[in-house]
Amino acid sequence: MSLSLDDLQDEWSEMRALTTDLLAACSDTDLEFTPEGAGALWKQFRHIGGIHENYLAAIARGAMAFDPATRTYREGASRSALTGYFAELADHHAAAFADAPRGRPVDWFGKPVSLDMHLVRLISHETLHHGQLLLHWRALGHAFPASWQAWGV
Repeated sequence: MSLSLDDLQDEWSEMRALTTDLLAACSDTDLEFTPEGAGALWKQFRHIGGIHENYLAAIARGAMAFDPATRTYREGASRSALTGYFAELADHHAAAFADAPRGRPVDWFGKPVSLDMHLVRLISHETLHHGQLLLHWRALGHAFPASWQAWGV
């Protein structure tokens, strides 16, 4: 079975919705939570958004780079600010994929990958961070949003 770019965008939307649902369940105090040996919860959300920015920049540039200097979130542990940031990313995502030249690969450190595969890798990166968010949330002792039943929690 072959998936279309539209199918992959639907999957992306579902995975990002899990991220933003958990963010919506956070208080600003929750966002400050820092388990031993890990960064603060809000920094996980900032990182997820920053990585998304890197993937979107790669579409325009034609090459992937993980560059923290190009990430735009400058606020702190604020649910409101992070929510706004993720809304801006959603708009940027839609525009980047709408404007992306079909058939032009994205160079992944010397290996060209299709736009579809680039999106698959973004989805994979998002779900990797769901595991980290899950650990933070469990350490806080909170119930998960209903949408997280998709991960069996």
